[in-house]
Amino acid sequence: MKISLLIDHPEAVEKIAKWYYDEWASIAPQMTEEMMYQKVLEKAANRDVIPLAIVVHHEKELIGVLELKLRENKSYPEYEHWIGGIFVDPLWRGQGIAGQMISEIKEKARKLGVKTLYLQCENYNVVLYQKYGFEILHQANYHVVETTIMRYQQ
Repeated sequence: MKISLLIDHPEAVEKIAKWYYDEWASIAPQMTEEMMYQKVLEKAANRDVIPLAIVVHHEKELIGVLELKLRENKSYPEYEHWIGGIFVDPLWRGQGIAGQMISEIKEKARKLGVKTLYLQCENYNVVLYQKYGFEILHQANYHVVETTIMRYQQ
């Protein structure tokens, strides 16, 4: 398994956009697969500037992705740096891949001078993120889904 930056794997953008659209964006009004593709493409352009993304490959197969974003949630503009788009291919879940990506992105964020990271997750994932040092801040909504906003301080 190898974790690297999305900028080094532009061929992965299409698959990631499809994952994201199918998993989350399809419930957003007016969101299209092309719009999601463009959002992922933004993260494929950066190596040391936020927004960016990391990807995980097993041999040559893309199996996971995680994004580091700026002001991801417009309802909370005071929360600057976010992780999101944490996705592991269903065939690879339960093997610690998300945790490895979280550790990697925390280190990348630290090197970029980021002291606080936020995330928004569905409530069934709260325990996972608490395991990696995130604390609950409050509840929120993403369209029709109740979510939890969490914070990690380096």
